[in-house]
Amino acid sequence: MTIVEKIPAGRRVATDAHKRPLAGIRVVDFGQVILLPFATRWLAWLGAEVILIESKKRAFQRVTPPFAHDRPGVNTGARFNTMNNNKIGCTLNLKSPEAVSLVKSLIAKSDVVTENFSTGTMEKLGLGYEALKAINPSLIYLSASAFGRSGAWRDYIGYHSSVNAFSGLAQITGYADGPPRLLGAVLPDTVGGMYITFALLLSLFHRQRTGEGAYVDFSMLEGMLTLMPQPVIDYTLNEREWGRVGNRDAVNVPHGIYRCKGSDQWVAISVHRQPEWQHLCDATAHPEWAQDPRFADEWSRHKHAAELDQLIETWSIQQDAQDAEKKLQEAGVAAGAVLSVAQLLEDKQLNERGFVVDIEHPEAGSRKTVGLPWKIGGVPTADYRRSPLLGEGNDYVLKELLGLSDQTIEELKMKDVIE
Repeated sequence: MTIVEKIPAGRRVATDAHKRPLAGIRVVDFGQVILLPFATRWLAWLGAEVILIESKKRAFQRVTPPFAHDRPGVNTGARFNTMNNNKIGCTLNLKSPEAVSLVKSLIAKSDVVTENFSTGTMEKLGLGYEALKAINPSLIYLSASAFGRSGAWRDYIGYHSSVNAFSGLAQITGYADGPPRLLGAVLPDTVGGMYITFALLLSLFHRQRTGEGAYVDFSMLEGMLTLMPQPVIDYTLNEREWGRVGNRDAVNVPHGIYRCKGSDQWVAISVHRQPEWQHLCDATAHPEWAQDPRFADEWSRHKHAAELDQLIETWSIQQDAQDAEKKLQEAGVAAGAVLSVAQLLEDKQLNERGFVVDIEHPEAGSRKTVGLPWKIGGVPTADYRRSPLLGEGNDYVLKELLGLSDQTIEELKMKDVIE
């Protein structure tokens, strides 16, 4: 059994026998929107104490829909509550020099600072790396931005859609006869968040070995470029630009997503080599496809891919998506039903591995979220907890960590230093 000490503001510290990998590491987080909140949430799940510096006057990331129970509020925003699990929230007015002084005192007792404001903002506040390094020489400081803190674009502000476009990924995404397409969701943020986590873990490991701190400058654009090695390699080798091909593949054929029975039901199918093609024909009860000269070999199937897709869909449209998946997989064909979010959250595999977790929130209620995508032998599973209510961690940060008295806190509130 894991024994924990209950501490105000939702903070828990595991006992020595059950420490998580980052237990004892303190992160002061100025993260906004999704990129940094995603990364520091992983750090919190791994045991770090993540203190989120917020402002009640500029709580925009808390008031982004959707809202729990369709009730707008600073504690019911789904995006905030999903991206800030396990963190401790502290509300300070950083326009006040006294608030900045409090933050510096906190950072002097911390290990990591993360920020993704526009270039120069932290320096204007007196919270840039050089200023903080002077008070904490072993500090690890990470700045994240769309294009990096150096170079011609250092002052440009960008979000996921602009990064998607500038990275070139949109240029190769879409149908052959259509325009470039932006990928769904906020892929540059979550991909970037993973890279940030790995960069911070490496920096912590380096500090453990050498005692040295580090400044990490992360570019979302560069992170996205790593997702498209084949187009980059093809251009560097052959000066050949990739075009848009929809769901087609340069090797596998057929290769696509095919409509199934019911509303918006689909199955993905990919055939790699000739034996798999024969297995597909057998599984669909269409042996005549294997005898058709248009589909006799891989080259021929590529040439007639559009006709082949139409034939496959005459079969798939009569199938339940998960039944089609089972039939094809049992025949040795790579296939998978396209699952909705609702289906994924109820998926037996994901639930048995503990990847889907239930979190109870006092205002948002019970909700499901997804956890860490790995398990480490001998290391306790993450202690998944809710996001903080606005200002909930003020007493812990100001009293326990910084040693302020109740009278001082009240005075600072009156001066609008503490919000």
